Amino acid sequence: MFKASKYYNLLQQLENFFSTANSSSLLTKPIDPNVLKSQLSLDLPNEGKPVEELRTEITSYLNNALKTAHPSYFNQLWGGFNSACFMGDMLASATNTSMYTYEVAPAATLIEQALVTKMSGILGFKSADGQFTTGGSNGNLMAMAIARHHVLPTVKQDGMTSGPKLVAFVSREAHYSFDKAAHILGLGTEQLWKVPVDSDGRMKPEALSELVDRARVQGSIPFFVAGTAGTTVRGAFDPFEEISAIAHQENLWFHIDGAWGASVSLSATHRQLMAGANQADSLVWDAHKMMGMTLMCSLLLVKQRGQMLRTFSTAGTDYLFHDEVSAGEVPTESSTSSTELPIEELPTDFGPATMHCGRRVDALKLWLAWRHLGDRGWERLIDSYFELAQRAETIIDKHPSLELVSSRQSVNLCFRYLPQNKQQADELTLKVRQALWETGTAMVNYAQVEGKTVFRLVICNNQTRSEDIERFFEALVAIARRLEQEMC
Repeated sequence: MFKASKYYNLLQQLENFFSTANSSSLLTKPIDPNVLKSQLSLDLPNEGKPVEELRTEITSYLNNALKTAHPSYFNQLWGGFNSACFMGDMLASATNTSMYTYEVAPAATLIEQALVTKMSGILGFKSADGQFTTGGSNGNLMAMAIARHHVLPTVKQDGMTSGPKLVAFVSREAHYSFDKAAHILGLGTEQLWKVPVDSDGRMKPEALSELVDRARVQGSIPFFVAGTAGTTVRGAFDPFEEISAIAHQENLWFHIDGAWGASVSLSATHRQLMAGANQADSLVWDAHKMMGMTLMCSLLLVKQRGQMLRTFSTAGTDYLFHDEVSAGEVPTESSTSSTELPIEELPTDFGPATMHCGRRVDALKLWLAWRHLGDRGWERLIDSYFELAQRAETIIDKHPSLELVSSRQSVNLCFRYLPQNKQQADELTLKVRQALWETGTAMVNYAQVEGKTVFRLVICNNQTRSEDIERFFEALVAIARRLEQEMC
């Protein structure tokens, strides 16, 4: 069975791996897939070997793994390292349970319930339903499914009939997961209407109202609108209070994709960006992003209790769910009307109220991290990101060759280097980005904003310090100047 000595080499190798993920070391350089394939022993043998002899395979993997805990890793909306989270991940793997029933996950069930209560309270939801999901995309899918069931409860039995089309609305800069959700749920991507945004990338409420009216005129049924708390590229926060007013007036389910930005609610200084979020019907919050948990750690919160159960419960599950509510009569709209289910009538098992069956105990790592940091620790972390973002913005504003392409609202900075020949700016952005990566200096992504190719610098790595930001810009400018001369 388990013997700690078997895993000593692994822990030692991990310690070495993380010890090199610092500002004085290099990020892993890009490597061609064919070259990497030739370096890895990918064959699966007929005869295996002892765990203690897997050191070579582990070393090979770590040598080619990107150091996402490196302070100059800015590429995605996640990064860094949290020791309490790491311990939670190990515990979840070691205990190897699933979140569908209380009887196989007793402590984990209560831990997840405690986090649902805590995080819904932070957002201003009262006694909300909630569950951890396998990612923000699945959380958005589930929210749209709940909204569809709310407006069309017969869809569970009858499917999408030939009646009026359902229309959903999202910002033009919303995450692509909504397109996938519209496809999977049978609405069709053409029934996901994209609402224009303002110069800062925020949804225009007046444009939303016009599109809702247009949908009704053509005989469709508007049923869902999603605002975004921190868009993927610009980090924009939609005007939730105005969207909420329209949603309530038009009887739309109001969802917020807070996968990236809901964590600002942890900061008294910056939570005003979430103003009006308490009026939403549902919200997705990814703790594996700004809160620095390992992938995945995502939560879907639904304000009205019982909506998740009504949407996702099904019959024929008594072999697994033995609770009377979850295994017996499936709650229906007619039996519960539109009121909230009393807490005592909700099943203890999480499984019936989700589209998942088996589900990892992702709540454990967040719970341990919260016990470690506390509310004040989270607030300091979020505030530190904004301070670093402000430092980066100051550097951009003061440098004659750097330009902030879109105003900064949170911790995303969209900027570019301006060569003397501005027509070369887009090409230079791509070349500089590649050079930063190839030299192992830093990893930063790029995107399109207002027709321009820009660097998208995101700050959510708890290992990053002010000197790392300054070093990043020094390297970027030096590389840009060299490449600009070569392009002349």
